[in-house]
Amino acid sequence: MNNVNLFNELKIERDKKINSKQLMESLKKIWHENDLSLKNINKKNDNSVNVLDFDKMESNNIFHSSTIKKICVKYRLRFLDSELFKGEYPQNITKIIRGLENKHNTKLKNFMIMAPSKLFKIKSPDDPILFAPIGNGYYYLIHKWGKEFNSIRRLLVLPFKNIDNLTIFSILVSVVFALVGKLIFPTLTMSEVFILFLFLVKGFIFIFFYTFFLTRKNFSESIWNSKYDSF
Repeated sequence: MNNVNLFNELKIERDKKINSKQLMESLKKIWHENDLSLKNINKKNDNSVNVLDFDKMESNNIFHSSTIKKICVKYRLRFLDSELFKGEYPQNITKIIRGLENKHNTKLKNFMIMAPSKLFKIKSPDDPILFAPIGNGYYYLIHKWGKEFNSIRRLLVLPFKNIDNLTIFSILVSVVFALVGKLIFPTLTMSEVFILFLFLVKGFIFIFFYTFFLTRKNFSESIWNSKYDSF
């Protein structure tokens, strides 16, 4: 099973809609042709975004919040304020940030991090990525560190993407158990196997949903940018 590089996953997801060159042309049209520089956007948002030199930004490091959300939901990650991060930063992170600040002649602030829930101080060594908001729903990727996690994570968290996925997962598990029952008891008729399947569906849906909500968990589509671990 191959390891997952989140940076590559972000680029692949973004490039499904727009490539790096088209992205820069689109941003240039927004921030230059409409006379909306990053500095002006920054003022409108009460200093919530960072002022970067447009011509010095690397297109590979620019991602829209919609792209970040898709990857977070896909791998059950969080995208939260760096103040909530409790994991370890790489030793050279300060140097990287200072280098970017000098390059763009600015002071970076309001950092965001994409990482698994366990690396955050959620109220109630994986693969974090540090971002800085630059306006219009876009974020600039500053640095990625840590080990890449196994691609099997996507399959393991798929049932928890939303309520539909958990329901489908319950049905598939029921199908497997019904077929196993047919193999163990070959004398069962198809009608009996179908009845067994219906019984299993009701049972597994109850077990999975009851356990899921009993542990106060929530679906990936709801928690990707939430600082709370439950409802």
